[in-house]
Amino acid sequence: MATIYRPVTTRYLGKDDRQVSKDTPGARQKRVRSKTWRARYRDSTGKHKTASLGTEDRQEAQERLLELLQKFKQRESDPFAEHREKPLNEHLEDFQTHLIGKANTNRYAKLTVNRVQRVLDECRFKLLPDLKTGPVNSWLHEQRQGAMSPATSNHYVTALKTFGNWLLRDRRCSENPFAFLSRVNAKVDVRCVRRILTRDELSRLVQAAHEGKQFRELSGPDRAILYLLAAFTGLRVSELASLTDRSLNLQSEPPTVTVEAACSKHRREDVLPLHSALAVRLREWLENRKHNPGENQVPDGQPFLLFPGTWTERAAPMIRRDLKAARESWINEAGTNEECGDRQKSEFLLAKTSEGRADFHALRHTFISNLAGSGVHPKLAKELARHSTITLTMDRYSHVGLLDMNTALETVPDIPFTATFTDERSTDPGFSCTKVATPTVQLTDYQELSQKTAAAGDDTSDSRNMSSQEELSEDLTSPEKWWRGDLNPRPAGYESAALTN
Repeated sequence: MATIYRPVTTRYLGKDDRQVSKDTPGARQKRVRSKTWRARYRDSTGKHKTASLGTEDRQEAQERLLELLQKFKQRESDPFAEHREKPLNEHLEDFQTHLIGKANTNRYAKLTVNRVQRVLDECRFKLLPDLKTGPVNSWLHEQRQGAMSPATSNHYVTALKTFGNWLLRDRRCSENPFAFLSRVNAKVDVRCVRRILTRDELSRLVQAAHEGKQFRELSGPDRAILYLLAAFTGLRVSELASLTDRSLNLQSEPPTVTVEAACSKHRREDVLPLHSALAVRLREWLENRKHNPGENQVPDGQPFLLFPGTWTERAAPMIRRDLKAARESWINEAGTNEECGDRQKSEFLLAKTSEGRADFHALRHTFISNLAGSGVHPKLAKELARHSTITLTMDRYSHVGLLDMNTALETVPDIPFTATFTDERSTDPGFSCTKVATPTVQLTDYQELSQKTAAAGDDTSDSRNMSSQEELSEDLTSPEKWWRGDLNPRPAGYESAALTN
């Protein structure tokens, strides 16, 4: 049931017939009927709804009421109509609340929403019906022609797809508007290539950090332990910053470190074993922290952060500073001017080399590469790295150099059945080479016929490609002639090397 009406409002007038507040002395009450018409109707749930018709004409108001009811029925049959009229900024606010509600970090939620917001602003999308793949593809292509790397472009695509999937699951649209948005091959233009630290580089880095000055509330000895813990566990910056003294269990066998689920990247509690040598260093360091707490003193019995401070915001500059100090110390150790010049030309301990750059995350690359280089089974390496797929562990984080490949190649067994002989074609009588023993060839009847044909002077194109009898080695059975139909004869007693069931 729907009706139209003109609402009656109560006003209060003063002595001069001007409208005043209700509490004004001498104010008198006056009921005034509105000039414009309004509509009253019930929605699908039975609740009363009112809406302004915006006209003083009764007939026009009735026509507008019919249009309103018709639009209301269409909206009831189309569950997405209400969301299509809502601005995209309101959808984004709800999307950010959804991300935080799923136990994602505020940083991740803000970064994802900012990427989506930038695309919406650049493509001038205002409402849900405006969302289309074409303008987004064009904008991303323009950005990749400039400063944006393919990897960053893929991050934007991932954020948009996540936003689109949420719209679909939350029943705000009938399909993901970015479902067919494609990622590009990030390997064709890699802007950030990380390198691993060698054993000597890591040793000198730890020593330089131990002797260095404080960096953002993190002392030199604390940074030295931080680097060792990162290089021997592969923990990320945020995970290291969350560790407390209770995260370490150095009395168990083996000693372990625990990353809480709220601080782990994949939101699961991780219990990782510690290298025995690292556990010894951690025990000594913790004992020293308890006796010399410095600025990090906490009440007895209360957990304390192992690596406090704001160093997480400047982790890359921190390790670059310590690498620079380690390199300067290494150059100063040169005994002669010539050696000093050679060290200055070397890439040893440089933060950025021809192989890539060494930032804090490079310590994680170093950890996983050392696992692979030590012969650890790929499945175990994946579990220690806490990766979702073994491809990520082996392809992105395992760095293999030319020397590693050569070492692996040398493990292949030597060439079997070798014999030394003198090449008769060599003019040097002392010339000799090694030759793999060749089994005796048993010729077929067809080869015998070919030999006779060649002896008769038949100089065909096929016979010109054959070796003459004089060119064959003496240790082979004397052939008669080669036959054109069998260019690769099988030796007597030949067995196929193909695998059979």
